[in-house]
Amino acid sequence: MKKREFAILCQIIICSLILFMPRTGAAFGFDAAKRFESAKVTFPAPDSTQAEKYLGLKAMKPFTVGDVKAKVVVIEFMSALCEYCSLNSKVMNNIYKTVQENPQLAANAKVMAIGMANSDAELNAFKKQHGVLFPMLNDADGSIGTAMGNMPTPTTLIVSTATGKVLFSHVGVIWSSDGFVKKIENLINKS
Repeated sequence: MKKREFAILCQIIICSLILFMPRTGAAFGFDAAKRFESAKVTFPAPDSTQAEKYLGLKAMKPFTVGDVKAKVVVIEFMSALCEYCSLNSKVMNNIYKTVQENPQLAANAKVMAIGMANSDAELNAFKKQHGVLFPMLNDADGSIGTAMGNMPTPTTLIVSTATGKVLFSHVGVIWSSDGFVKKIENLINKS
């Protein structure tokens, strides 16, 4: 193998590791937990009564994590224009299905996504293309993204509804829905 080909191969491997390795906590200097907690995020109103009922909300109006009727809420911050979010959509659907199939998990964990600065048309197209099963709310004006410091997408958090504290954060594609569900289950059992 020539030096140039070897150098290119090394660059490809390094870039792949950076893009696809599982990252938690303060990935590349971005601390999602700290940003979320300091932003005191208010989510947009659900887009359907089905989403309102699933999350256990009292009304179709903006809400906070503490308004969700569960011990924890899994929040994926994503963009309809993000190719990694497209890759993550199947995993997030699997996480949602697995949680819903387990009565203890279904009662104690909710799954939702926040579309970061997308138009309604972009987010609806993403939902349809990927068959998204869980509530996906639109941060159309980008206020959540701005408050959180323009985080990388996808970023997925498991947040305590009692305290608003981030119990676990993951930046990038989640490669194992089973492992992530196990993490949810462990965190529910600790709370």
